[in-house]
Amino acid sequence: MKKIVTISMFLLAAVSGMAADIAPANMKGWGIIVAEDAIPSERYAAEEFESLFQQLTGNSLSIAAAPPADGHAIYIGLGAATQAPSIGFDASGMSEEELRIRLDGENLVIAGGRTRGTLYGVYEFFERYCGVRFLSPDHTHFPAADSIPAIAQLDFTYNPPFSFRWSYYKANADHPEFAARLHVNTVTHDEKLGGITRQTLIGHSYARWINPEKYGKTHPEYFALIDGERKCNIPAQSTEPCVTNPEVIEIITQCVLEEIAANPTMENIAVSQNDNDGYCRCPECSAINEREGTPMGANLALVNTVAERVEKVYPNVKVGTLAYWYTRKAPKTIKPRHNVQIQLCSIECCELHPINDPNCPKNVSFCKDVMDWKAISENVWIWNYNTNFSYYDLPFPNLRVIGPNVRFFRDNNAKGVFMQANAMGDAGDMCDLRNYLMARTLWNPELESWPLVEEFCTLHYEDAAPVILEYLKLVHKNAETNGNHPNCGAFPVELGLTPKGVERGFDLFQQALSLAPNDTVRKRVEMASIPAYRAVIVANGRPWKNEGGVVKRALPERFASVITDYIALCKKYNMSYVAEGKASSDYFEQLEKMAAMPAVSIENAVWRMTILPEQNGKMAELLHKPSGRYMLQGITHDNILQGCLDEVGQAGFATTAFSPFEARVEGDIIHLTRTLEDGSTVERSVGFKQDEPEAIVCSSRVTHKGAEPKLYQFRARPEFNAFSNTADYKVLAAFAKGDTWVQFNKDWKESTGPGNDILVGAKGGGFAYFNHEAKSGMAVTYDPACVKYPRLRWYPQYEQANLELFSQDTELKPGETLEMAYTLRYLGEAPK
Repeated sequence: MKKIVTISMFLLAAVSGMAADIAPANMKGWGIIVAEDAIPSERYAAEEFESLFQQLTGNSLSIAAAPPADGHAIYIGLGAATQAPSIGFDASGMSEEELRIRLDGENLVIAGGRTRGTLYGVYEFFERYCGVRFLSPDHTHFPAADSIPAIAQLDFTYNPPFSFRWSYYKANADHPEFAARLHVNTVTHDEKLGGITRQTLIGHSYARWINPEKYGKTHPEYFALIDGERKCNIPAQSTEPCVTNPEVIEIITQCVLEEIAANPTMENIAVSQNDNDGYCRCPECSAINEREGTPMGANLALVNTVAERVEKVYPNVKVGTLAYWYTRKAPKTIKPRHNVQIQLCSIECCELHPINDPNCPKNVSFCKDVMDWKAISENVWIWNYNTNFSYYDLPFPNLRVIGPNVRFFRDNNAKGVFMQANAMGDAGDMCDLRNYLMARTLWNPELESWPLVEEFCTLHYEDAAPVILEYLKLVHKNAETNGNHPNCGAFPVELGLTPKGVERGFDLFQQALSLAPNDTVRKRVEMASIPAYRAVIVANGRPWKNEGGVVKRALPERFASVITDYIALCKKYNMSYVAEGKASSDYFEQLEKMAAMPAVSIENAVWRMTILPEQNGKMAELLHKPSGRYMLQGITHDNILQGCLDEVGQAGFATTAFSPFEARVEGDIIHLTRTLEDGSTVERSVGFKQDEPEAIVCSSRVTHKGAEPKLYQFRARPEFNAFSNTADYKVLAAFAKGDTWVQFNKDWKESTGPGNDILVGAKGGGFAYFNHEAKSGMAVTYDPACVKYPRLRWYPQYEQANLELFSQDTELKPGETLEMAYTLRYLGEAPK
């Protein structure tokens, strides 16, 4: 018989020789048995059992060399399970996270597959049978011991449906012991916590092997062909390879084989597109994609070729690829090989409604894609989005759909789920609640979302819970009633944030703070209140005013300190990012700058124009006086920096919303100048045309003064008022100028549509939009020789039509310049 190590403890109530239900509050004299050859995670499971039970019951534990005399014991781990009398079992055939719990009144056995089954079995016992809840890294809820009902004899087995579970929050990465308690198996290699699942998340990978730095000058044919040009002189993550080029396929294959050889324990490897939509349109790639009905066609053909070669050397390694953005749709005839893993991404989906809601237009197409991939692959994994990347700390109304979505993935045979969320800081929109909800539903998809929300709030916020639950219901109700379908990059208007709603939410949190019974709970409520403060800042409805060349707005007295309080709370609770790629410190600085913004204005009989020089020279106001319409309406928005016209660097120089320009006014013209770090200059001028007061003339020039040649390109970005949130092209029409004006936006979706070739191919130097109901629009005209291409970005949800222009991309030598000019005109009728 194997030697066993015994940890003895007081547990539950004394039991006589016959089996009976066990009252946890009164049992004692039991011991914990662990085999001497137990692996680290099984020993740690015993320690966790000892610790959790002591906190639950108040009973101290002691170590004994053998089971207590009365024979009652808790057997922990694979080796010990075989030693348990009457209810012992052999767990050696169980999968790595499968668990079994047996109890007969005399003994308790918890064991499972290696390496995490036993540890997860201990957590399952305390959660399922003792009411323990792991709410946050510093808050584990233990019910009163005498309130726990007697535990009946049981034989419980569980094998989680997903082998890969990642609730993507910072708390899990920073506190791997807590992540283990939530069954998150993707954050630590620590053996005592069972290590990490051997599968890795499939992400963007092509740029590692095919990039401009290595091949741009010598092999431009390795890169995507778009509009007759090989995209080989842009940043690596902005490129895509030509996926039918035999040399590209061979390079990728060899690199993949080398990576696997260097990491012999890996079970999968990514062979996948970069994070852009610039896929190759060469004849060979296009022929496959047209036949397959999706750009995934040529991409999957490459992946299959690589996977076939990999299998010959590494038969147990899967080759994974993203079904993401333009590759989300499954091909018509090409099927993934049996060793290909599909990581299906839901980035376009609505976050307010369940993914399988047949009445949600954004989600119906994704459901079809899930079914199509399911029909041709047994290795579908999910990349699901669960935060607002544009506003990490605004209220996000998706709490009700997390459970149904996870259940939908389970029901459609997904093998693993990555729940991408706010991993960038400790605070944001209810991070602890969301982490709890996601982790628990990933472990057990049968759990319902809202009861978990209610459970968490009741236990975590105590007396303040009813008010916080009222706030969360308000957040969801406001979003549901505005008719939008917000995705993971939603703006406040899509979230149903109105001045009345945000003020009510703010008031609820002030009430919740007053109800907090102690300092510990008050701190939890404070951290949860951050989104209520941010919502007031971005959606309070108070107008901006230009007073003496300074633009600012006055908030009611009760909100006078809201920005200061918001910043203090964010710093106190380590909210390090307000959005993806946007540090909180930068945003705090911007808020301070926006308190009073210098402005320059000019006007004539037709127009009034206001520009904010320190906010990248944004034209925040363009009022057409005869009609009384704001064609650029930033100054009327909560976010004055939206609904503006500015210009940004596409290549050669970086631009932010707060890139500062120096401004001067000469008559009817505003001149803007920005000096770059290397001494190069960006110069813009905006003014009224002397012989045509209805026209606004804009010109831009960059002069290169660096020591070496550099590629430059800039983009004009007017965000015009569309006067409606309709997506009906018969109401809001977009036109391109060729020999005549031609409408092109039928079936348009944000930045593309079937008529995009009409826009790009138009040679007349103009495009426009016109709202037939409002009888208003704008036209942009330009010299085609100076513009590489125009782009329409139509956002009905923002009531916005962007008529954008991209300059030529040109390599400049020191002293050389790149210029672009364009003219804006108001339309009182559709162009002809």
